[in-house]
Amino acid sequence: MGGFGIAYHDSKAIFVPYTAPGDVVDVYVTHERKDHSFAKVSRYVSRGEAYTEPGCDAFGGDNPCGGCDWLMLDYQAQVEHKNTLIEGLFSHFIDPAKIYPTIASPLPKHYRNKVFMPVGKDGYKKLSYGIYARWSHRIVPHAACHNHPPVFDSIAQRIMQLCQKAKVEAYDETSHTGSLRHIGFRCSSDLSEILVVLVTRSAKLPFSGLLVKQLTDEFPAIKGIVQNINREHGNIILGDEEKVLYGRDYIFDTLSNTKFQINYRSFWQINIGTMELIMDSIRSRMNPNANVLDAFCGIGAIGLSLAAEVKSLVLLEELPEAIEDAKQNAAMNGIENISFITGKFEDLLPELVEQNCPDTLIMDPPRSGATKESIETIIQSGIKQIIYVSCSPMTLARDLKLLLNSEKYKLQSLQSFDMFPNTWHIECLAVLNRV
Repeated sequence: MGGFGIAYHDSKAIFVPYTAPGDVVDVYVTHERKDHSFAKVSRYVSRGEAYTEPGCDAFGGDNPCGGCDWLMLDYQAQVEHKNTLIEGLFSHFIDPAKIYPTIASPLPKHYRNKVFMPVGKDGYKKLSYGIYARWSHRIVPHAACHNHPPVFDSIAQRIMQLCQKAKVEAYDETSHTGSLRHIGFRCSSDLSEILVVLVTRSAKLPFSGLLVKQLTDEFPAIKGIVQNINREHGNIILGDEEKVLYGRDYIFDTLSNTKFQINYRSFWQINIGTMELIMDSIRSRMNPNANVLDAFCGIGAIGLSLAAEVKSLVLLEELPEAIEDAKQNAAMNGIENISFITGKFEDLLPELVEQNCPDTLIMDPPRSGATKESIETIIQSGIKQIIYVSCSPMTLARDLKLLLNSEKYKLQSLQSFDMFPNTWHIECLAVLNRV
């Protein structure tokens, strides 16, 4: 995993970034381990058949950003490689016939609806923005990114110009000086609504009124400009304080004909085109008479999009702010066959199963997956169907092994989706039924 190409020398694996099957390269070893090594390319002798010109100065080379792994690959080849990764990870304990081919993203580029980019200084001591290099806090500047909408870069460049004129200093994390730390953007699927977020070290932001006027005049799709204040050391992007400089701190977007209000802090899948495909797959497996528990529900994206097609729905989420947003989204869509619970999934699941065991459990946990204790509770429950959405195939494999080894559940299907083109990351949907 990791998106690296793999070579071998004396039966030892060598992981090489920005390479793919078919490439012939000269490399030098950067890190030596007992059973494997990491290397960098010193020269590309020839490229494989799937190679395509990246068209990005920040990709590969001597000073690469960490935003993409596979921008040098034809998109169909990217999808095929992801399919190979999934098969290699799961086929040794799952019937290969149950592993379906990876579904491509409707948008191979410009698919991200959210991004935060660090701000620094270029070689001429001017403000610039970019993306961190892999495994570092070194900012790699660039004028345009293939993964997010071009309008984000247009607004970002204008922010740099205006802040430079206002003598706003870029934040220096070593000395904890300067002001502007990050710039962030969030947009609706049709780009009709855009949020701009300026993350600063202090509440002071010179000429913020002029900046607001210039940006909103030039980019009428901007519905809100938020100043988030992060006074702390460290690499956490957002702080606890905020000021709305213009408009609102949320946008509206739609998923499966359901309208959502999305705060700039809220979790919302970054590729709505692929998320619609995932929702279609989930919907095709739903029983209209089911009582559904949507765990790790966030602001209710999956559950609320299905509410009209099931008997009842319970949304469970650890963050109180997310549950409040979910309640508001339910009211906005006139959804009434629903209830809300705030708390940790692993703490509350035993009680929920005992009181009113759901027919279907939908779970979309964080990258770390579900806890072993909660998996054990699921196994002991009478839940008939599990729909598991995962952004980490590795933790999904771990959790599926526990569920399948219990012999209480059997896998109906494992479907992978390309939520993150140009990277090696993969979204998966596993559907299990109780034996």
